Amino acid sequence: MLSIVFGLIAICFGIWGLSTYWWYVMDILVGIMPIMLIIGGIVALFAGIKNTGIRAKMKGDDFGNGDHQSRTFESENVNSGK
Repeated sequence: MLSIVFGLIAICFGIWGLSTYWWYVMDILVGIMPIMLIIGGIVALFAGIKNTGIRAKMKGDDFGNGDHQSRTFESENVNSGK
């Protein structure tokens, strides 16, 4: 019960501070927004790379000899249970 009372008091002070010092809040949001966009973009990029499987590497050392049968993707080996 005590935490509910303190929570309501904190919300009231927060609303009062937000309305009184609105332009300071907007200055902080304008400063933080580019940083959040960069971080969000990096997270989205890594999530997209993980979902598309770009990380799959070729297995084997003989990439230049033309033997296409010996080269397999690691993701194929993981999915087939080998």
